[in-house]
Amino acid sequence: MSAIQVIYLLVTAATLLCGYGVVASSRLMHSALWLGATFVGMAAIFVLLDADFLAAAQILIYVGAITTMILFGIMLSDIRDLRPEPGAPVWTRLLRLVLSPRRGLLPLLAAVGFTAALWVVTARTPWPAEPAAAPDNVTASIGDVMFSQYVLPFEIASVLLLVALVGAIVLAMREEVRSR
Repeated sequence: MSAIQVIYLLVTAATLLCGYGVVASSRLMHSALWLGATFVGMAAIFVLLDADFLAAAQILIYVGAITTMILFGIMLSDIRDLRPEPGAPVWTRLLRLVLSPRRGLLPLLAAVGFTAALWVVTARTPWPAEPAAAPDNVTASIGDVMFSQYVLPFEIASVLLLVALVGAIVLAMREEVRSR
């Protein structure tokens, strides 16, 4: 096994653990941070697979925009809705979390089932011996297409994100005025 394969397995295991942290965390803010870490792990996997453009898009769109919007939503929510239940010490809560059907066993069983299905599909698929050669500069050709043929949807998405940010600021200021 080569060094790249070992690094790939380690990054994949870390990404899977972060993904489990998203669904198993009892605090909403921790779930959002685990989600950001999962997105970063996916970007690292794309880098290891020589998909540099997908890695950059993963960082810019998912880590930069989506995780930020989720964090804005959490910060604009009422704090009473976000607090976890007061409970026992950390190890007791962790054991209860792992053994609970909704946050522990069910996501774990779903992940194991999905992994088994992927394993079967991968094992039964006839893969070519040599991968097809990629064009010289894939990122440049994707950029040319994105900013020539698909410039209107790209600009609509950016305006939509700007409107969402301004709306979040207006809602936050409205709540501040009400509290005074």
